[in-house]
Amino acid sequence: MKFYNIAGVTVGYGCKYPETEKRSRPYLCKESGYADFTIKINYDDFEDSLTRMPLMTPELLEYMRIGSCFYSALLDFGGFMLHASAVVLDGNAYCFSAHSGTGKSTHTTQWLEHFKDRKPYIINDDKPAIKLEEDGFKVYGTPFSGKHDISVNTAVPLKGIAFIERAEINSIRRLEPREVFSLLLNQTIRPKDEGKLDRLCELIDKLLTQVPVYLLRCNISHEAAQLAYDEMSGNNENSR
Repeated sequence: MKFYNIAGVTVGYGCKYPETEKRSRPYLCKESGYADFTIKINYDDFEDSLTRMPLMTPELLEYMRIGSCFYSALLDFGGFMLHASAVVLDGNAYCFSAHSGTGKSTHTTQWLEHFKDRKPYIINDDKPAIKLEEDGFKVYGTPFSGKHDISVNTAVPLKGIAFIERAEINSIRRLEPREVFSLLLNQTIRPKDEGKLDRLCELIDKLLTQVPVYLLRCNISHEAAQLAYDEMSGNNENSR
């Protein structure tokens, strides 16, 4: 078992396959022997699971199970997973969430190109951790970052969240909290345990009092990136 610092907590787990170990390496703790929690997955049923899912690989199954266990445990430490691509610009993180295939990663790529002189970067391209700290909500990179393995082991204040819909004409509007709750629940892992589900709902409730959430209808363009940034950063006079 090795020890990793992920989203501000120390977690211990062992990797049987190299893919999970490779993705976890940037989060490896220099000192070992202590963990806030440990993860142990059951390999005994791997053969049965892989028989039921012939397109699944043992490497991916291990990676997904460890990630699922991590995010379930993280709820006890004030954090949860959001299915989103999180881009950092000028020291703030902006999360873009959508159903798979809608274009959240494509949109954040537009930020990297359009604002390249200001050195933006993606902190996690698929499953960032959103965690409540003493000074507000922050976005953390984690090893559990989707197929492209784009993540950075750091924490950045969360400035805003946008749900993306495809459209020919770019527009953005801030959503009311009552519109957002179910959207967030649909883009995270909903635990079966009632106590953990309550903690997730409490975290989302607090997030909606501190972090603005938007609906972004957009095409694939630099103009869409600029529009989203202007509104979500507060640079748009109409958003003040």
